[in-house]
Amino acid sequence: MALEAVSVSREGDPFFGMFRRIWKHRHLASLLIARNVESSFRGSALGKLWTALVPLLRLAVYTTVLGFILKVKWPGDQNGPLETALLYFVGLTLYDFFMESIGGAPGLMLDNVNFVKKVVFPLEILPFAALGASLVRLGVTSVILLIFFLVIRGLPPAASLAIPLVVAPFALMVLGAVWFLAALGAYVRDLRQLMGVLALVMMYLSPIFFPLAMVPARLRPFFYANPLAFAIESTRAALFAGQWPNWWGLALYAAIAWLFAAAGYRWFVRVKPGFADVV
Repeated sequence: MALEAVSVSREGDPFFGMFRRIWKHRHLASLLIARNVESSFRGSALGKLWTALVPLLRLAVYTTVLGFILKVKWPGDQNGPLETALLYFVGLTLYDFFMESIGGAPGLMLDNVNFVKKVVFPLEILPFAALGASLVRLGVTSVILLIFFLVIRGLPPAASLAIPLVVAPFALMVLGAVWFLAALGAYVRDLRQLMGVLALVMMYLSPIFFPLAMVPARLRPFFYANPLAFAIESTRAALFAGQWPNWWGLALYAAIAWLFAAAGYRWFVRVKPGFADVV
């Protein structure tokens, strides 16, 4: 009983328990990530090729519609059609990662009833595996973005080396949201229906189609409350303007991400004993 109590205590540790559990079950997590990636294209003729084809098709559509048909110009910059498409593509890439990760979170327990019914299965790995699959697709999309950037603008500036430092806390924050939504979705079935509304709201409240410099100063704090805002703005500034992130801002962002992830994990661990009764 004493050993069991220690195990539960470590699992529920809000600051380091989440990393201990992921590391302990890293092999299982890697298998689940591979399963999630493959399941997205199972039964299709091109299979895993769709992982690269989807972002390529999106980039082609953005370039054609925004650059050549509508001839949209990025505010404050004199960019050609191809560069304008890349500017939008950066924001939409991070937005797609965010929505893909949290979009399926409310149904995660309901879609894995066979795991939920197994008492010894570490359910907290399922949200991490869902995020991991989204990270794989984000990585593929980022490679495509880099290739087109090299062709259109040449070598990225040195500040682009800081982009992983921006994406890491962003991904940690998203993981916290997936843990929270996966746990809540097991009890509140209507949460799945709200994801479509949330996707639309987040798209227009994120600096995807405009820089935050265009937002009135009094409203910018409201926009920065959006977890996508700092990640998109910092990534775009590093890649296209050669600006290093605001290090104090990045430190604060990382601290908030850690606390948010810890809260999401703690909530998941606290309510997961009741999953088997409601799914």
